[in-house]
Amino acid sequence: MKPVLLVAFGEEENLGVGYLMSMLAGAGITCRMIDIRYDNEEILAAIKRVSPVVVGFSVIFETCLGEFTELARYLREGGVDCHFTAGGHYASLYPEELFGFIPELDSIVRFEGEYTFLELVNCFTTDSDWRKLRNLAYRENGRVFRTPLRDPEKDLDSFPYPYRRPLREYALGKRYSTIISGRGCTYNCSFCNTGEYYRQAGGPLKRIRRPEAVVEEMLHLYSDGGCRIFLFQDDDNPVKTAGGNFWMKSFCSEIERTGLLNRIIWKMNCRPDEIEPETFSMMKRHGLFMVFIGLEDGTNEGLNRYNKKMTVESARYGVEVLRKLEIGFDYGYILFQPESTFSSLRENLRFLEGICSDSNVPITFLKLMPYFGTRVERELRKAGRLLGRPGKFDYNFRTLALNACWEAVSDCFAEWLWGREGAVNLAKWVRNYLAVWDHFGKLNEIVERQKSVYLETLAQGNLFLAETLSGLFDFYESGWSPSEGQERIDKIALESAKRHNEICGVFRENLRVLQEESWR
Repeated sequence: MKPVLLVAFGEEENLGVGYLMSMLAGAGITCRMIDIRYDNEEILAAIKRVSPVVVGFSVIFETCLGEFTELARYLREGGVDCHFTAGGHYASLYPEELFGFIPELDSIVRFEGEYTFLELVNCFTTDSDWRKLRNLAYRENGRVFRTPLRDPEKDLDSFPYPYRRPLREYALGKRYSTIISGRGCTYNCSFCNTGEYYRQAGGPLKRIRRPEAVVEEMLHLYSDGGCRIFLFQDDDNPVKTAGGNFWMKSFCSEIERTGLLNRIIWKMNCRPDEIEPETFSMMKRHGLFMVFIGLEDGTNEGLNRYNKKMTVESARYGVEVLRKLEIGFDYGYILFQPESTFSSLRENLRFLEGICSDSNVPITFLKLMPYFGTRVERELRKAGRLLGRPGKFDYNFRTLALNACWEAVSDCFAEWLWGREGAVNLAKWVRNYLAVWDHFGKLNEIVERQKSVYLETLAQGNLFLAETLSGLFDFYESGWSPSEGQERIDKIALESAKRHNEICGVFRENLRVLQEESWR
């Protein structure tokens, strides 16, 4: 049988595509993946080399709609005439819209695709009518049809392990892999479409794998691939379930029983209000080194607006537990949102500055974006404030001064906050290197010195960023003339760029020394 080719976002290991590939492999079907970030010419050449029976587009992020639209048209114009299908969150929730964007598509696999995609591919070997499959959308005579949905697989452990590319280095020679302990989320935050995706898919909002099966997969990756670091990609790991912390206790017991204790470390995702000392102390003893938490807002009003179902006090408590246990953390934080005022910006900045200075983490934040299928998108659309098109939705703030303030923050700090080689990302990697040293190496004077320099530089950077942001808030709230404003922003941008280069230079030197020290 001819192979299948999947086009997907490949910056990080794509477990969703990996599960599809392993299902096809189990049926004797060769499947290859190519990164959507490759040039269209490269992708066309790859497709012509393998002559696939199906090309699948993994439309996970709506921000990539333009790239997929352009690519599909380019491939058809280049003579590719095989079946085109698509899957992912946007494709599942908005098949009619996606057919409008990408008329070259023949079908859309909706929601969980392991069984449906395999059945679709098999239809081309048996000459069966693929339009009769469940979980599909297709267009015929100008109309879009949705076939009935199948129940999602209840036992996630019945799926084969996802296909993974050869494991790559995380830090200091230690290889890593991504993994999941479940799918779904029981919460319904106003800025997130995960809950809407699983509600429309039918079945439970959250399904959890058996802890024994998760550790068995980790043991397989450790034994066969030399994996020492595991990064969980769940939306919300099962720290607390209907059985309390039973799942996590069983998971930690399995790590010990299988001999993985002290041989691996792992990072997971949870809510800050799920963090408490006893469970997380146990988790740290069994390899937990990093947690991603959704802080989102530093006011109870903001948390209520996001429907987070938690308080500022519970978030602070969770962070304090991590700090005392010396467990690192990353976080999500939305400083700018549709209802922002200068007063709320200041209050949120004070909260963020306090969290970061106490815990030695870099200050970072985002503007809330109205992703498809979210309550935020619906509210902005209803209010007539939604701007742009799918994949590029945006909005204006309530005042021109806030719009100008956000533009100034972006102009001055985009690379610092969000750049791949920016201060925040480099700071996180120095921290990651130090965490790996802490678990697998022996601290010495050189490493301790690098840690000291890193923490001092991080603190200075956080202070500069917080003070500059506070000054910008005051400036734009007080009123300004266009000429005065631009002159002020130009000066801040120059000073920020200078400080940014200095800070990044220190962090790069930290990384260089730590890497060299690991070779000794």
